[in-house]
Amino acid sequence: MRAGLLLCSALLVAALPAATQQSSQAHMEACTVWNYGGDQVGTRNDCDRPVAILFMAFSDQRIVEAEVPAGGWFDSGISAGVADGFIFTACPVGFMPSLRFSMENRVQIAESLYN
Repeated sequence: MRAGLLLCSALLVAALPAATQQSSQAHMEACTVWNYGGDQVGTRNDCDRPVAILFMAFSDQRIVEAEVPAGGWFDSGISAGVADGFIFTACPVGFMPSLRFSMENRVQIAESLYN
């Protein structure tokens, strides 16, 4: 009986991660082209579908979020002269990065080590 309870407990524990996982989508950084719109840092969405962008300039560490339609422009609101570096994620709309979007994860985000 005890062995049966242990087996049931082990199966339940093994099933929990699968039940709580969300589906994963590849990020869409390759089809966002960063540039300057006037004197603002921004990007054009060259993807064939909308993207959800998270952006943070190192200078003020304020997070800017936006959904950008295919062919649309994202304006970060940060002047090119002020931005001393930044991180961003680009995911399909409805998805978010698998890492918390923060300065503590800036290396992983900058190296695209997220889903």
